Amino acid sequence: MNALARELLVDDEGRIRAVSIVDRLTKQEEEIQARVFVLGCGAVESPRLLLNSKSRPYPNGLGNSNDVVGRYLHGHLNGTVEVYLKELMGKAPFNQDGALDHVYVPRADARTATKAYGFQVNYSGFMFPRHAKRIPGYGAAFKQTVRDMQQSSLSFGGWGKVLAQRENRVTVDAGRPDAFGIPTPVVHFRFGDFDMENYGNMTTALREMCGALGGTAFINFGERPGGFASHEVGTIRMGKDRQTSALNSYCQSHEVKNLFVTDGSSFTTFSEKNPTLTIMALSMRTAEQIMRLRKRGEL
Repeated sequence: MNALARELLVDDEGRIRAVSIVDRLTKQEEEIQARVFVLGCGAVESPRLLLNSKSRPYPNGLGNSNDVVGRYLHGHLNGTVEVYLKELMGKAPFNQDGALDHVYVPRADARTATKAYGFQVNYSGFMFPRHAKRIPGYGAAFKQTVRDMQQSSLSFGGWGKVLAQRENRVTVDAGRPDAFGIPTPVVHFRFGDFDMENYGNMTTALREMCGALGGTAFINFGERPGGFASHEVGTIRMGKDRQTSALNSYCQSHEVKNLFVTDGSSFTTFSEKNPTLTIMALSMRTAEQIMRLRKRGEL
């Protein structure tokens, strides 16, 4: 509907009465009313919306009297390797694109930095010749080498656990609004000692596997981890303690009873696994709870 959420508006009782939106095309503002509001904007944009929703009952942002909204940002550290196996060099071409990401190599213990990572095998498409930019040569011989290597591709994507730290957070900067006048999010993040140790162990394992396989390996990681692989979580965390969490176990705000958050923001911790199925499960659980509360007249 070409609409951006500017802020959530509350009534005299501190419940949300409407969302203020801005039309992307006309830049006209409008209010949309509802009884229940469910956020699923992601671990950066969901806290952004709450922090931008300041009012007399919530001067520190909606549902944020304990200053926890936006904090504990974490996600995945990652690194990848592409290997071109000698045994498959020069084989006749065939389409493997229907067999992507069907193999996963987990580690046994995600509680320590020794094995808090896992590997996805062949998680990206085979048809693009990524190696073409990374091998020397020119002309017919170069093209033949590219063709010979194409069918021998094997890739490993390493995904590792990152600890949730209070100082890693999302804030908003009213002095830097976007094109629609909405304060932009600012990400404050540093990898900690656990994260760096885990990354070192993971990348060492990647190198060892590639060395055992033989062939030509292209390593796509450096001394420090990359970003979160679009797996950001943790910024509107759930918990029993209202002083250290923003949501209850049903992803419902402790302070604002008709507010629910069903994206990865609710996570309190995060293993090396992808977050999508957990987000889906939490969303279904939350939807069922909303139905129960509505039937009981509590929403």
